[in-house]
Amino acid sequence: MTTGVEGAEPGPLDTDTANAARTRYRDGVAEVGWWPRLVRAVVRPLVFVVARGAPPDPLVGPAGLRGLRWVVAAPTAVAAVVLANAPFRVFRVSQLEPRIVLSSLLAGLPVVLAVRYPLVAWRLIALQVLLAPFTYPANADLERWWGWPWVMGLTISTGFVLFALAESYDGPVVVAAWALTTAAAWPHLPDWREHVLAALLGAGVMVLGNTLRSRRRADLRRVAEQSRAAALEERTRIARELHDVVSHHMSVLVLRADAAPYRLPGLAPEVRAEFQLLQDIARDGLTEMRRMLGALRSDGEAETAPQPGVGEIEELVRRFGAAGTAIELDIRCGPDPLPVGIGPSAYRIVREALSNSARHAPGAAVSVGLAVDAGRLRITVSNTAAARPALDAGGDRPRQGLAGMAERVRVLGGEFRAAPTPDGGFAVIAELPLGGRADG
Repeated sequence: MTTGVEGAEPGPLDTDTANAARTRYRDGVAEVGWWPRLVRAVVRPLVFVVARGAPPDPLVGPAGLRGLRWVVAAPTAVAAVVLANAPFRVFRVSQLEPRIVLSSLLAGLPVVLAVRYPLVAWRLIALQVLLAPFTYPANADLERWWGWPWVMGLTISTGFVLFALAESYDGPVVVAAWALTTAAAWPHLPDWREHVLAALLGAGVMVLGNTLRSRRRADLRRVAEQSRAAALEERTRIARELHDVVSHHMSVLVLRADAAPYRLPGLAPEVRAEFQLLQDIARDGLTEMRRMLGALRSDGEAETAPQPGVGEIEELVRRFGAAGTAIELDIRCGPDPLPVGIGPSAYRIVREALSNSARHAPGAAVSVGLAVDAGRLRITVSNTAAARPALDAGGDRPRQGLAGMAERVRVLGGEFRAAPTPDGGFAVIAELPLGGRADG
């Protein structure tokens, strides 16, 4: 017999007790009629989903909509408070009933909460709808409010909260909130026509919010997909550059290993065998690398043109300057050559940053700086505020240039930053680790 101590192994008595409890539960459920069981099966999941909550849509949740919601929530909250009082003519009497004042203020509170916590706001508004007969006077002249039979302030708050909930959440939460809100208002409505009207209004508001959320989510996914495509394109370009550079060095290694016995006569047989083994290993590595990386080329042909590096940045700046951009260039890279891959990457980062400046800040003064310090190449491209309206950058390719530069720097193990400057301009800063300097 177990003592109930945590970690003890269950004995036969525990198993029998658990089985007996399950049997009694099944028998008790079987004794209940089908109607209560159906109600429980339908209502319990709804209550569980809404009470437990769920994470909002990760793409278009409340955090991404706060700015837009505040613009609408502020006047809506004021309108809800004012219109909650209007049917009772509280502005025409000298003393206000405390419960009317409290109900009016509570009508605006869910609107404010819905900006950041739409599910919490819904719980509060559902409670207000459920308790409406107890919080408003029984003799309220509701029928005189433009023929509208409901409390206008509470109706406005409910509509806004349902809309915010549908904008932030998906699936069961939205459906459960609509069903429970309609159920909370159902006992207070006098006939079936108002029942149908309340259900349709709630459903319409939530369908509108869900439609806007779906459209916004599609837009954000499209932008994210374009950013991923830009990153993959940049990664492919880097792989092609590495293919060209490494292929060149491996080819030179194979040639030198093959020519070593002829350039150095009198070598011992074991030394000749070592050179032959080195040649075979280099040739196999070159073949394997071409097999893996050569597939990245869309045209199937190797690029034979030399890759631009830091030495070509001055010519690049001259071309942009000839197009009307005032550019100040400062290169301090020292006498030693940069490691393989750093030069072409620096060139392309500067080129993309200059292109962005020309598109988004035409007429602005641009400063380009490259400096080697503490084993890192620091690239800085900054511009002042635009002197004239920006050119059309192409609405279908937002921030792809920045995404490509960031991916290139990330692949090389560096750091990338791009942000507006205090004077209204923009700055791009990339730091690339040099590792060991090239041998020359």
